Amino acid sequence: MAIGLTDPDKIADKFLADGVALAIVKLGAEGVMLATAEERIRIAPLKIKLVCGLGSGDAFGGALSHGLIHNWSIREIGEFANAAGAYVATKLTCADAMPTEAILRSFISEQAKIKS
Repeated sequence: MAIGLTDPDKIADKFLADGVALAIVKLGAEGVMLATAEERIRIAPLKIKLVCGLGSGDAFGGALSHGLIHNWSIREIGEFANAAGAYVATKLTCADAMPTEAILRSFISEQAKIKS
């Protein structure tokens, strides 16, 4: 949603002040920020080989919703949604690439090994 602000923290502050319980600010190549009145975190992007970005936002939103429905912490929600978007971006067609929770947990585990 365009609100005339560019600073991620100010964007989150605006939404929180307007009564939103969880502000999510996607930061492109910088990852994503999630903020509540009590907590604010940034999730770094995963290093992937980009194949096609189509559907990444849809995967992000679906994974975000999944985490919210299951009352996960905002860190777990952010990491899961971030991974879902990254996972789909590594595939050629998004419709066939929408991951299950098990696929994403495996992908997150593989990404953690790459970081170490």
